[in-house]
Amino acid sequence: MNNLKTKPLICLLALLILVSGGYQAEAAKVEPQTLYYGVEINGVLCGYSEISVSPMVKDGKDMTLLKQKLFAMLSALGSKFNTELELTYHIDPLTGKFTYHDSDIKQGPTQLGSKIFIDGNTARFIGIPGNRETTITLPPDVVFENTLSFPHLVRDFVEHKLTEKSYEIFEVRETEVQKSTYTKVTTETLELVGKSYNAIVLNKLNSKTGLNVKMWIDVENGYILKSTAPGNRMSYLADPSVVNRIKMADVDDTLFVKVDVAIADVQAISYMKIKATVHPTGLWVTQEGLNVPGQSFTGTINDNLIEGVFEIEHKRYDGSDAPSYPADFSKDESVKKYLEAEDFIQSDDPVLIEKAQEITRGSKDSWEAACRLSKWVSENISYAIPGGVTARNTYDQKAGECGAHSILLAAFCRAVGIPARVVWGCMYVPNYGGAFGQHGWSEIYMGKAGWITVDSTASEIDYVDSGHIRIGEYQSMVTALNPKKMEVLDFSAGSMKMGQEESASGMYTAYVGEYTNPTTKTVLKVFVQGGSLAVDIPGKVVLALNDADQEGLWYCKLSDQLYFTFKRKYLGFGKVVEMHLHQIIPVPRKSGPQNLNNNVPENLRPYLGKYSLAALQAEFTVLYKDGGLAVNDPLAKKIIKLQSPNEKGRWVDEFNKNSIFFDMDNKGNVTTMKIDSVDKFTR
Repeated sequence: MNNLKTKPLICLLALLILVSGGYQAEAAKVEPQTLYYGVEINGVLCGYSEISVSPMVKDGKDMTLLKQKLFAMLSALGSKFNTELELTYHIDPLTGKFTYHDSDIKQGPTQLGSKIFIDGNTARFIGIPGNRETTITLPPDVVFENTLSFPHLVRDFVEHKLTEKSYEIFEVRETEVQKSTYTKVTTETLELVGKSYNAIVLNKLNSKTGLNVKMWIDVENGYILKSTAPGNRMSYLADPSVVNRIKMADVDDTLFVKVDVAIADVQAISYMKIKATVHPTGLWVTQEGLNVPGQSFTGTINDNLIEGVFEIEHKRYDGSDAPSYPADFSKDESVKKYLEAEDFIQSDDPVLIEKAQEITRGSKDSWEAACRLSKWVSENISYAIPGGVTARNTYDQKAGECGAHSILLAAFCRAVGIPARVVWGCMYVPNYGGAFGQHGWSEIYMGKAGWITVDSTASEIDYVDSGHIRIGEYQSMVTALNPKKMEVLDFSAGSMKMGQEESASGMYTAYVGEYTNPTTKTVLKVFVQGGSLAVDIPGKVVLALNDADQEGLWYCKLSDQLYFTFKRKYLGFGKVVEMHLHQIIPVPRKSGPQNLNNNVPENLRPYLGKYSLAALQAEFTVLYKDGGLAVNDPLAKKIIKLQSPNEKGRWVDEFNKNSIFFDMDNKGNVTTMKIDSVDKFTR
């Protein structure tokens, strides 16, 4: 129960970097020094940054070496993960420009990195993994930034007394030159680490991503003293003790905003009217960008602050006039870029191409091909925070958040010649009594029909429900919703309408009531909503259920990895006295056994090996023990024996509680171990 998740509908695409820099100090002898900064989110000291500066000689030339290490402890939707970042700059003290920069990022099981080489007016970028190389031409007046010193701001805003100035800045995270405008706010004396600092306070607004950062700069040396950013993030000069004082920060409040309207059957939402105040980053928002097919916006946008009313009514595409498959979009210049590979959307990867071709083989048209790809991603990629990030990583890990699902689907589509892109915004979720959560999904181009929206994360493989609010295309690492306030003014979801109350009747009456877990004392409420049975898991989520199948299994509409069963007092009849909550946890196979014992029976050998659960960063081992299979469970910290499989191929554990079954590919190779975890509740 504590690990219960539907496919959560958020995306964590922004990096935790709260400060960006300017020129290095003017030519002078660099004295080695190390500075520490605290990182806070929602008032919780959750991380620290260590920045060291020292002299170096590179190719016979005196240079400055700047190294930064950042570490933060975060949690989202109950998943805990660490973020680790290492940056390196080689800076020419005569010009203030860096000639080399690298970054290494580790977030949970995901590792990314890049290297940038500057040669004159050319920047060469190499993305890791994949070693994808990009070269861009830099304008002559470009500003190179590091993460520590800003003497150009002291020069312009203190010495020259400017109140506003724009710069063309080479943004290393985006690998492009972007315009940012600095505006003077005030001057201020800061008390930090037992000292007083005279600071100039500036706002920095990026005119492409909309990111607005408030910065306190030391007027004496141009060093950053403090910064604040959207999402209640703050960084400030600290002492070395900050390393030992950090705690876990929950970022849910920066990803979700509660609306106190509970809709269990999210996929049935056909209309919504929402009053919203959000301040997104990641793109520059326009009225035109918010008024798209299926969505209208009335209100104001001021420096990316959106205030107004959205009306959402997405129509379901029936496949009419879909392009043939394979299709030829070579003459349509408007979609050319949505057929090309990108750093994260690796549609030229041979493994992804082969898999996409396998999934779509025999499709009657491009819409059927796209729906097959969407279905595969929905059914085979588990939800994990963090996870995936790139298309290939997501495919290999078989896990990722919503952004990873959408990126993989876009890569699959492009790999077989179907234009596709990733869009983002938020969507209504049944979490926390009803909320809107940051989310990413997909748009697929269908020729005359235009761009068709689908959401493989939410199991909406050929449509999106009308709880989706589109902000725009995904294009930046600083993408974040930053919701302030949202209110549902009206909605329709199946037979359910705004303000409507329902009572149980007919086939559902026997199941309605409260059920209690005898161990945890958690109480689940079963009721009727929108013409179907629903279960309220307090403090987590409200789930709408499909009617029971032939085996008496009530599957959750939002995820087929959750289902319920009910037990009656007498076999097959009488009062319902017990409810079982089943959560199917897919654990992809990572590798086979290192040393295979010759005593292992032939029929058991295919199952042995290591299985990795990305969501919890845990590695399970299936082994041979005492004549049968057993699982070394890193979460329970013990080896659990399995009973012989039943007629359905399920291996029940020695406690008769949970069961395990295995998925195989068409060659008979085991690909995934699935754990059917059960919690029992009595009425």
